[in-house]
Amino acid sequence: MLHDLIFKMEDGHEIVFADEYGTWMITGDEKRFVNCYLTSLSMISSPEEYTVGAIPLIKRDSYESFSKKVYSTAIKIGNKDQKIHLKKEVEKQKIRTK
Repeated sequence: MLHDLIFKMEDGHEIVFADEYGTWMITGDEKRFVNCYLTSLSMISSPEEYTVGAIPLIKRDSYESFSKKVYSTAIKIGNKDQKIHLKKEVEKQKIRTK
């Protein structure tokens, strides 16, 4: 297995070895990533599934001073039923959105 990893690294693949790995290690436009993720999620998800996928991003954004405006993006992107379910769950979990 280690030899396979070495060969992949030699072929130009980027491999990260980490105890802690998160999106903060990936450079790029995270607002755009979130928008694309929520758009895709809304297309294939029930209101419950949409909420489960959006809540962790909304919570993280609330810890980061709403720099990515995830909640407003999730509300804008979701369909009517997804919006209703998401709003109720955010209120139920008392997640800050402003």
